[in-house]
Amino acid sequence: MKKILVFVGVLAVIALSVIAGKKAVNNKIAQDKKVSKAVEYALYVKAITPIKKQNTLTLPYLATTKSDDDVKISSRVSARIKYITKSGKVVKKGDTIVKIDDKDLKTKLKSLNLNTLSLLSALKSKKVALQNLMATHERTKKLLSVKGASKEQYDKEETSIEAMKSAVDSLNFKISDIKANIESVKNMLSYTTIKAPVSGVVTKLANVGDVTMMGKPLLSISSSSNSYLVVRLPSDIKANSIIFEKKKYELIPLNSTYNGLLEYLANIDKSLATNQLVNIDVVVYDGLSFMLPHDAILNKDGKSFVLIVDGNHAKVKEVNIISNGEQGVVVDNITEDEAIIVAKPDILLKLVTGIAIKVIKQ
Repeated sequence: MKKILVFVGVLAVIALSVIAGKKAVNNKIAQDKKVSKAVEYALYVKAITPIKKQNTLTLPYLATTKSDDDVKISSRVSARIKYITKSGKVVKKGDTIVKIDDKDLKTKLKSLNLNTLSLLSALKSKKVALQNLMATHERTKKLLSVKGASKEQYDKEETSIEAMKSAVDSLNFKISDIKANIESVKNMLSYTTIKAPVSGVVTKLANVGDVTMMGKPLLSISSSSNSYLVVRLPSDIKANSIIFEKKKYELIPLNSTYNGLLEYLANIDKSLATNQLVNIDVVVYDGLSFMLPHDAILNKDGKSFVLIVDGNHAKVKEVNIISNGEQGVVVDNITEDEAIIVAKPDILLKLVTGIAIKVIKQ
């Protein structure tokens, strides 16, 4: 009897435990139903509608100014420098920029002139003597015809005449040679004073007291006229024009390189000092296209994508970048009826995961 009562008591305890557990579960379920579910908040983003239009993309670069009128001045006379213009001085065309010692040349010219006078005096005497010989010979010829002179005398006079003619010719040759030397010295003297062939800024390459060497530059003049720009670009930059001071200029390939960069020339209509560095914009694209801001492009795994508004979410679409510049990115594979999201890369990456979006009206 006692065992039966114990068994019944155990069953009662178990039953009560089951009832209490079920009640606790029901209470928990009821409480959970009263708790609000977590709310998914949308991410606010900006979006643009692309428009196909004429777009120009540029990249900032530096160009070097040059001039076709830049010159290097050399001496044609080997002599000591008496005067040379200082570096940095602005000179005008026709200004004296170098003076070379002309003392030796002037001494030589004086000596040649004296020799010329001496030879001219000798030539005059020879010509007078020749005239006298020829007059005498003419009389001898007449006497010979009437047997008043000998044949030997006649032949001797002819020999003397030929010798005198030869002497006159020799003097004429010497005088001509000296006159040529005089002209050469005068020409050399004209090079002892060097005048600026163009206007510009001087860079001195020699000093007063130096002995000049023919062909060795004494100074250079950087002209401010006929200016052009030398533009050096990497081989992957495809460009055929630049913008300088709001004007567009054609780029002409020079078919040369400088430190691995391709060289181009741009003729400009402004006078600039040579070897300046000036800011330019290299035109890398110019045409009818869709252009997007840089923040519209998501680069991932070597590919480029845009995120298009698709209801409350963003749809990923791969695009091909045609050109990239300061103004933005020119792409294809998009249309004018697509709203493209513009945001920083970290936001775009979040949107790829499927986060809900809400577009901010522009």
